[in-house]
Amino acid sequence: MSFIAKKSLGQNFLHAPHVAGMMIHAAQIKAGDMVLETGPGKGALTSALLEAGAQVIAVEKDIRSVDFLREKYSAELKDGKIKLIPGDILDFDPIKDMPDDYVIAANIPYYITGEFLRKFLESEHQPKKMVLMLQKEVAKRIAADKKESILSISVKAYGKPHYVETVEARHFRPIPKVDSAVVLIDEISKDFFIENNLNESHFFAIVKAGFAHKRKVLIKNLQKTAEKEILEKIWNKIGISSNARAEDITLDNWGQIASFIATPNLL
Repeated sequence: MSFIAKKSLGQNFLHAPHVAGMMIHAAQIKAGDMVLETGPGKGALTSALLEAGAQVIAVEKDIRSVDFLREKYSAELKDGKIKLIPGDILDFDPIKDMPDDYVIAANIPYYITGEFLRKFLESEHQPKKMVLMLQKEVAKRIAADKKESILSISVKAYGKPHYVETVEARHFRPIPKVDSAVVLIDEISKDFFIENNLNESHFFAIVKAGFAHKRKVLIKNLQKTAEKEILEKIWNKIGISSNARAEDITLDNWGQIASFIATPNLL
């Protein structure tokens, strides 16, 4: 059986086994690893995962793909090497359906990237690492080493992102208008929040306020979250330039800012 990609689902099927192999290598996936795959499509990445000896749980929204994969991997399904779950990954419950130690491998449609990352990074049952195929520009934003964004700070608060490699559009069917890239997010945890005694919701409210108006300097953007005098004390305490914008601030500085706004008596 065969089927064509649905634009409404953001489907562009990977058509390059070497790229799937590169994702496996980047994440150092080995025999016995439990891997959650999102949107397996026609199974290019799935096959590479199975060849590496991983145990695969694949969540697929498109029932046509589910039927295709059931036929393609009938032997592996019988042997328990793969489990296919029809449904939306955004409705998937990792607490109920995944073991303590798991990896995510996925080709993510652009329109769910942010929600997908929030769901699993903020989860009480986080993966230990993710290897993701994303639009190139999104991948570059996540792994930014100079100008930060809400997206990059949100990811770096939970793990270490690495831009692995650009994947040209020609490696997909149908061919998309833009290139993609592989990103590895490893060392995933909530240590940043624990070590800085930060409430996650409060931290992200501060970050969101800081990026609200990109043309304004950060200290002005944050005057809705704290009094000007408090902010000036924080800036002096941690040595931030009064002209600094949100994109110039490191994750560690964001942690300090959020912590002092929550407990100004420590200034």
